[in-house]
Amino acid sequence: MPLTPRPSRVAVAAVVGALLFGGGCSSVVAGVPTADPAPQPTEGPGSDPVAWVDKVCGAVLTYTTPALSAPDFAGRLDLPTIKQRLSDYLGSTVTGLQQSQAQLGAVGRSPVSGGDETATTISDGLKKLEGDVGGAKAKVDAANPNDIASFQGALSEAEKSLNEVTAPDAIGNIKASPRLDKAAGQAANCQKLQSLAPPG
Repeated sequence: MPLTPRPSRVAVAAVVGALLFGGGCSSVVAGVPTADPAPQPTEGPGSDPVAWVDKVCGAVLTYTTPALSAPDFAGRLDLPTIKQRLSDYLGSTVTGLQQSQAQLGAVGRSPVSGGDETATTISDGLKKLEGDVGGAKAKVDAANPNDIASFQGALSEAEKSLNEVTAPDAIGNIKASPRLDKAAGQAANCQKLQSLAPPG
């Protein structure tokens, strides 16, 4: 009578491995589950989109705080004081814009496709705004408060320049990406930034 061939140990190990790790495995393996050895990345694909977009919105908020803190011109002020307060206001706005750009540069890689381009678009808008506000500040700083007509003309030029300035639409840029828009709905800084946007 022919002998039944016995499977080799290598073949048995392969079958057991297929049963344990194959898609149809339903075996229960005793033991204590261990943590995933690879933690969630802090930036790039696989990282938390809510945390990332919250940092983007937080960077934008850095400049909006001084920009929305308009100088107080109440009371009887002399022209040198008006000049100084306006110059200080524009200067703090420029500083805020520079800090915003630095923070945007440190948010890390986006977990969402297109997010890096969104951050770059916002940063480019802030850079242009910095130049516009800085230009208006230069006109104010050059004005001579002892020459009333010249001073008024310089302030009018600065006001005209500021009225033509367009701030970057950070919320609009974020909403262009459905995944970023969804994440922004859970990000505290984005909600705060949204509340500062004018209605309409």
